[in-house]
Formats: sequence, C-alpha cells, structure tokens
Amino acid sequence: IIVFLMSLHILSKVIGTVGKEKSDTFHKMVMQLQYLSQRARPDLRTAVSFLCKRVSAPDEDDYRKLTRAMRYLQSTVNLKLTLESDGSGIIRWWVDASYAVHPDMKGHTGGTMSMGKGSVYSMASGQKLVARSSTESELIGVHDVMPQIIWTGYFLKAQGLEVVENVLYQDNMSAMLLEKNGRRSSTKRTRHINIRYFFVKDRVASGEISIVHCPTKEMLADYFTKPLQGMLFYKLQDYIMNVDPSSEFHSGHRSVLESNDFPVSNDLSNDVSGNNPESENDADGAEGSENDADGAEGNVSSYSYKDAVVGGERLVESIRSSNWADIAAVTSK
Repeated sequence: IIVFLMSLHILSKVIGTVGKEKSDTFHKMVMQLQYLSQRARPDLRTAVSFLCKRVSAPDEDDYRKLTRAMRYLQSTVNLKLTLESDGSGIIRWWVDASYAVHPDMKGHTGGTMSMGKGSVYSMASGQKLVARSSTESELIGVHDVMPQIIWTGYFLKAQGLEVVENVLYQDNMSAMLLEKNGRRSSTKRTRHINIRYFFVKDRVASGEISIVHCPTKEMLADYFTKPLQGMLFYKLQDYIMNVDPSSEFHSGHRSVLESNDFPVSNDLSNDVSGNNPESENDADGAEGSENDADGAEGNVSSYSYKDAVVGGERLVESIRSSNWADIAAVTSK
C-alpha cells in the first residue's frame, strides 16, 4: 500500500510538471523576485525562499504560487522600504525557525536586523539538516545567522560607530537556555546535538551578544520562517518595511470587513470562478490563504485551479513584455 501511494504521489508530480518554456519562465521570474527581495523588498523574502526550492522542477501548483507573489508585487509596487536609526548604538536581531515545514522535513530559518526602524538585513533560508524538535530547529537557526551577527558588529565598529550592545531576540525559552548554558541545560532530548551548535554560548559569555526573550506575536523573524495570514502579516510588514502610518499600505488602514485588500487589474479580476481544490497553506506555499502574505484579494479562494494558472500565465506574459528595470526602479525609491 505504501509503495502504491508513493507511486501515485510521484505520478501526480510528473503529470503536474510544467513544460520547459513554462519552467524557464518560472525560473526567470523567481530570480527577478529574488533580486528585488535582497535589495528593496524584504517583505518578499519568505515567498521567494520557498519558490527557489522549486525552480528545478516546478509544477502547476508552484506556478500558481508564483502568480500570487507577482500579484502581490503588482498591488504593492509603490511600497517603500525606509530605514531609520534611533542613535542608541544597539544592534537588534530577531531570529526564529519553523520546524519541519519542507517536504524533506527540514526546518526554515528567518532572521532580521534593525538599528531603529526598518529591516537593514533579513534572511529566509532552508536549514541544512533535519531537527528532532522545535528547540533544536531554533538552535540551528541561531547558528545559521550567528556569523552575520558577529560580522555586523565588527564592521560597524571598524566604521567608527559605537556599538553599545548586540541584542538577539528569541521566543523559544528552551533554545535560549541551551545558548546561555550550553551542555549544562542539555537533556536526553538535546544531548545528541552536535557541539558546534553551542559555540553561541562562548559569544554570550564573552559579552559579544546578549539574548533576550521576545513574545511570539512580536517576533519579527516569524515573518521570514513561514507564510503568515491576516493582520499579523500586515503588522510585521509595518515594522520590517517601516511603513508610514499615513500610507495606504499601513495595517491601521485595513479592515477585516473589506473584501479586497489590494486593488487588482481588470484582466486578473475577470478570472474568478469555481472553487480552489488546493489548500493555500501547504508547506511549499509561497504564501497562505486569502489574507496572507501574498493575499492580493480576499476572495481568492473562489478561484479554480485552472483559472488561477491561466491568470498566472496572463500576468507573467504581461510582465515579461514590460521593462523590469523600470519596475525595480519604482520599487527601490
């Protein structure tokens, strides 16, 4: 039975795989989104990170998720990243990890840094090994970001800036104990963890960084670990992009009673029909349901699978025919 089910899963992937031309288009568009996300649009990093894992063999479902990301970009093309320093000399880092979110059961690391308002540095990356618990996944996540944390402190000091403190915020108390105490806080559930993941303890002991607990709902790095939905997404987006309260994109101007979160073009709005047979919240998802990170519309669940693909092709073709440099220029203002 297991072999039969695995065969059906493989067959469904083969049948759903897009042709070479579509695959090349998918690869190209994801790379263009990656270019933007690494420079002017950190709010796209989570979606791009998940999509990058599918560029080798995308299927129709991946193409549909790319469509959602492109529609989100189309609807927020004037959303600007603004950076401000509070002058305190404190470098603040938020690091989080999601446990076993990928098909290979590996976790996902998210991290962001700010010196006041706006995300100066952000990352969203799949982890390299399978963790046995969320605590272990969080420890691996800190290990992934730690070189950047240390280097940033050295770099700013070399520029003549006074670095008062390097603060690392986390929401997992068990992981924080392991990072502060090393093997002394290890139990039978964590004693198998490789010693190299405890080198953060030496950095804490030397005073290079300090670890502070952050409530989960205020954890900015949560934005980069998995698809978020509704007002939590918009709230964290406000912090990461430093959205002005008067901006149309600020969470304070959104209402759960609105049917559409963002305006969409007439071509895309004409594609509504049927029911969506796929869950918007699956592990590979660029973003989740109607009100999630790429939620271009509140009524997106009324899209059928076929219509979503057709709408995606229409959008990608329209963007392919335009000047991407102009789009990047507008976004980076």
